[in-house]
Amino acid sequence: MNIRPGILALLFAPTLAAAQVVHPAHVPAIYPAPGSTLQEFVGIRSVLLSTHQSIALFTLAPGTTYPESYNRTSEEIYLIHEGKGTVWLGSDISPVQAGDIVRISPHLKHHIAAAADSSLSFYAISAPPFTANDYVQTQNH
Repeated sequence: MNIRPGILALLFAPTLAAAQVVHPAHVPAIYPAPGSTLQEFVGIRSVLLSTHQSIALFTLAPGTTYPESYNRTSEEIYLIHEGKGTVWLGSDISPVQAGDIVRISPHLKHHIAAAADSSLSFYAISAPPFTANDYVQTQNH
């Protein structure tokens, strides 16, 4: 992996910098569910440290549905980056495509799926930041 010196400094001393820059190619991906990838850029345990918000990029393969969940305290915003799909917000169902913005209140059960013929990528922004204790995956979907 080729990491620029400035990025390397951020990885080892994120609290020392007043302003930080990172390129997505330098943030490792994880695979939280089949057909999905996640890169967390900003957050409590991220490359860009923040105790106020988190920002992660999700990518879903065509036809992939991300499991239904809700947040206990965080409000979440999805910025649809590429592709198209469907989002379920409680009992409301809406098509989404690149450029759309989705706001999700705490406690609202939600999930998202890529269209059968399109991958879907979106930035998930949470405030307060994502924590495992705040996230609840339901038994549905």
